[in-house]
Amino acid sequence: MRPGRLRPGRCQGGEPLRPPRASAIEPADVAEDRLVSVIVPCHNGARFLAEALDSALAQTHPATEVIVVDDGSVDDTPAVLTRYAGRVRLLRQSRNRGPSAARNVGLRVARGEYVAFLDADDRFLPDKIARQAAVLDARPDVGLVYSGWRFIDEQGRMLPGEGRPRGEGDLLPALLLGNPIHPLAAVVRRALVDEVGGFDETLRGCEDWDLFLRLSRHGTRWASVEAALGEYRVHPAQSHGQTRMMLASAIRVLERFFADSDLPPALREMEGQAFQAAYLRGAADCYRAGLEADAARAFHAAARARPDFLGEPASLRGFCRGLMPTGVQHQDVVVTHWRAVTRTLRRAMRTLFQRPGLEPEIAARRGRARWAALRVAARLARKRLRSLMGPARAGPGDRGPRDLLASRPSP
Repeated sequence: MRPGRLRPGRCQGGEPLRPPRASAIEPADVAEDRLVSVIVPCHNGARFLAEALDSALAQTHPATEVIVVDDGSVDDTPAVLTRYAGRVRLLRQSRNRGPSAARNVGLRVARGEYVAFLDADDRFLPDKIARQAAVLDARPDVGLVYSGWRFIDEQGRMLPGEGRPRGEGDLLPALLLGNPIHPLAAVVRRALVDEVGGFDETLRGCEDWDLFLRLSRHGTRWASVEAALGEYRVHPAQSHGQTRMMLASAIRVLERFFADSDLPPALREMEGQAFQAAYLRGAADCYRAGLEADAARAFHAAARARPDFLGEPASLRGFCRGLMPTGVQHQDVVVTHWRAVTRTLRRAMRTLFQRPGLEPEIAARRGRARWAALRVAARLARKRLRSLMGPARAGPGDRGPRDLLASRPSP
């Protein structure tokens, strides 16, 4: 099914929906000039909801409305929301229909020209809306502005590393290789979201990536604010079912994207690389979750999609970063744990090349794959040694441990 325009009375995904009934919790009237609507879906999110709403209500932008969609919560969410009477718009759904449906309900009643999305466990910094809305005001050619973001733990403490913008303009080629942003980083023109059909309610994972792909395919141009203007809360490891669901959703998003017969040749040529990247991310997620068999299947699928990645150190370094938990996937942490991540990389390679009936085009990459894995391990080992020696002892010419990379093997 190809997503269509959001129509009154019908959510994306085709399920009929009565107009959402607002509770008695309604905000005071706000000016509609440059109004920004912040949509907060919440399912059993009472623990962190107040932090999220306080951050949205503390925005310095003079015209911000906050819309909370209680998506069938059975915890203390309703009690938390009573404390915000008159300051937020509240919509309640009797059953849990997922974040896509909740966001679409919020979109349908939103009055803002621009919209932002805030999950019930995340936080905005006070000047987020003002800074990003100012870019949209000044640049009518831009449809979406995204910022950097920080990572926090369950106690709200800062974690190392930040999410950072990765370019401007047409980001579709980059998006095909993975979602570079979290929804909390974006402020987008509401009309564009309506035109591409809102969020796909049939997805229970990667729904934000799917929306960003469709927006970009629609011609949306991106701009960025380099500063970190949001805080993404990192929780303990997700369940095995969630890990599998995310990979399946990512593949479904790509299958639908490349089913478009009107894709330009330059995008069509990226199909193998896009699927390889998605499967490789999924393999790292599965290894991190302890799903060895699923990880091996995903790693094999990545090799089937594009065997050349096996000989690319950059691709293998990305796999190693993915082995670290969300929020700590930056270079310093990967270097610190270089032995563990390279051990997993070697295990993934060994399992692949010992697979019965391995495709010849994959088996032929064994030598290059071994060279690339050694290069990744040597680079991480050198960086780790330098970090232990300190800047005073590690000069620019220091090559660290024995260099394994003196020669590149023949194909």
